Amino acid sequence: MTNPLVRDEIAKIMGFWLQLGVSGFRVDAVPFILDTSGVKDAASLLPDPHEYLRSLRSFMNRRSGQAVLLGEVNLPYADQLQFFGGPDGGELTMQFDFLGMQHLYLALARQDARPLADALAGRPDLPDGAQWAIFVRNHDELTLDKLSEEERSEVFAAFGPDPEMQLYGRGLRRRLPPMLDGDPRRIRLAYSLLFALPGTPTLFYGEEIGMGENLAVEGRSAVRTPMQWNPGPNGGFSTAPARRLAAPVTPGGYGPEFVSVESQQHDPDSLLSFVQSLIGCYRRTFEIGFGAFELLPSGHDSVLAHAMRWDEGCVVLVHNFAAEPVSVELAVDGGSLLDLLSGTRETLAEPGTAVIPLEGYGFRWLRVLP
Repeated sequence: MTNPLVRDEIAKIMGFWLQLGVSGFRVDAVPFILDTSGVKDAASLLPDPHEYLRSLRSFMNRRSGQAVLLGEVNLPYADQLQFFGGPDGGELTMQFDFLGMQHLYLALARQDARPLADALAGRPDLPDGAQWAIFVRNHDELTLDKLSEEERSEVFAAFGPDPEMQLYGRGLRRRLPPMLDGDPRRIRLAYSLLFALPGTPTLFYGEEIGMGENLAVEGRSAVRTPMQWNPGPNGGFSTAPARRLAAPVTPGGYGPEFVSVESQQHDPDSLLSFVQSLIGCYRRTFEIGFGAFELLPSGHDSVLAHAMRWDEGCVVLVHNFAAEPVSVELAVDGGSLLDLLSGTRETLAEPGTAVIPLEGYGFRWLRVLP
């Protein structure tokens, strides 16, 4: 990036795609893009690398006020903050929450919500207009590099015990459903968390139907197999001969014969229908994306309970990471609860106190009403 001709060319490329109507850009490995160490005369060529990121953001927003820069910055929270532009913002619009994701998997492995709660409590305040991107999977390996060696071993043992499932000694090359042994309760718990945690949910293609990985494909590409649109040849991804595909279709129980958009889109009990319902509920529940976050004491190590507040609105989101059912008592400022996922309403037996039963791996999205 110290070469001004390269910077100009990047601006031209961004302008081209913005004119075509794209909604933003994913910026890969941002700290390395801005790293000028070892460059001769770097101070004169690019005196402030962060100024370049600010100029990209400014250029993009002049062309499209609603476009975003979504950055990959796998650093501790305090270091991530500077890539938002510090307290004043103006650099990346969004960043992937790598720490939250890694501690989510540790919590799933332990069936204990506390690692995720601790990570969420450690997030810094963000400048106006900035946001965390919540994810449970992306196109790279599922990196666990910010966990301790012991913690990483726990996640490996739970979700990738075979060395061929691991990559670089720090991550997993698997998709979520096979890691959770296809258990629909745990899969839905994970995706409920994806949409319920404070931030913006980010889906990797195929997650909405529960695609699996193909471990016969080398490296990170194990999770980059063709999208499975229907049960037909090549999963409906292409009419080309199978040998011409960029990657082979996933075989076996997670192949298109059993997992596809076509087979799920008219099934109200399918994972696709469930994810669609979460998307709709998230869009109607603006507190999650924009509200103030508060952890709530649940009385159970396995339960993550948090509130999101915006003006007078408040939603309470409760998730049980354990297989055993629990009953959670929470202090709420209201007299009744509206279940946002089922549409049912219940009056509290004692105003200000909610007793919430949860099944094993159960979850509730609840709006607190006066």
